Amino acid sequence: MGKFDRYIMALFLKYTVVVQIVVAVISLLANAAMHTDLVDKYQVTLWQVIVYDFMKVPYLLYTTMPMSIVISTMLVMLTLIKNNELVAFVSLGGKIRDLIMPFFYSGIVVSLLLILMANTINPKVMYMREKYAAEIIYKKEIDVRPSLTNIWMKLKGNRFIHITALDPEKMEFHYVTEYTLNDKLQVESIETYNSAKRAGDKWKLFNQKKYDMMEVPKKTYDVRNITTTKEIFDELSTMPFLKPQYVSIGDIYKVAEVMKNQKVNTSKYMMQIYKIFAHAISVLVIILVIFPLCVDFNRNHSYIKVAAKSLLVGFAFWMTVASCASLGKNGVLSPFMSSFVPIILFSAVAVYIVYRREHAM
Repeated sequence: MGKFDRYIMALFLKYTVVVQIVVAVISLLANAAMHTDLVDKYQVTLWQVIVYDFMKVPYLLYTTMPMSIVISTMLVMLTLIKNNELVAFVSLGGKIRDLIMPFFYSGIVVSLLLILMANTINPKVMYMREKYAAEIIYKKEIDVRPSLTNIWMKLKGNRFIHITALDPEKMEFHYVTEYTLNDKLQVESIETYNSAKRAGDKWKLFNQKKYDMMEVPKKTYDVRNITTTKEIFDELSTMPFLKPQYVSIGDIYKVAEVMKNQKVNTSKYMMQIYKIFAHAISVLVIILVIFPLCVDFNRNHSYIKVAAKSLLVGFAFWMTVASCASLGKNGVLSPFMSSFVPIILFSAVAVYIVYRREHAM
């Protein structure tokens, strides 16, 4: 990697950090201003409100990163043009496509950071923020778990299980009923137990009873407790029981796999996973679209015009992402396509713009 490449990378990362700091400050001030009513309503200090809003900054930086990249890429190119460094580079035999690599390497760094934030930083920070709000501001117990009552799931064969309540803290299942159906979809037998608790790699069932339901219902089995294997409990016990915004990519995938085994539509979960990776890759695509768009060797070029074109393309990309996400939620596009169609479209635009700029020189 040459000195000029390293110079571009350093310039890009510097501008990205500066833009993100500006975004963080503006977001913090705006959120703090909106939440000043919490001071009187819940008798908390302004500092506690600021801390609460500050904890959301990493998530805001994550979501606004693509637009920040538009601005930082534009600033890099304007700097190169203003200092005549781009003209000198081309005069010495450089080509527009040669600038792809330093921008690409810079984009890789930012993309990896976004994946790290989505998988590790954001879930932990947002959980801490929710906990802080519950304990310090609202003065109540934190509740970031989905409803874990009245759960129906399909077992192997013609068998179904109903779980009245699931305790995710102790990982216990309460008031469970298993139904076995015959080929005519009639209830053949019922098995009930008051609770199930983990016992090593097995499960201890309490007050287990079985009933034959084919003719006159009769009890066929009654035992105080028994230790046995339960595949469905093994699956459920490995699932994260926090809300999706507080779990990692791997945990979301675990939920999707369990739902898939239950023949339940997993589009919502897969879309969330694809969206994380598409969000990271979008940084690379935006860079590769914006930097050739800013190339201008005309002596009468306008910085305002270059900035306007860059922001317009960034807005168009954002609108395309939002539109495809909406189509994905409505089932028009698959989770994969709804996440990656904008990437594919704007990658083609990037190739076209680089080609046009090269042949215009």
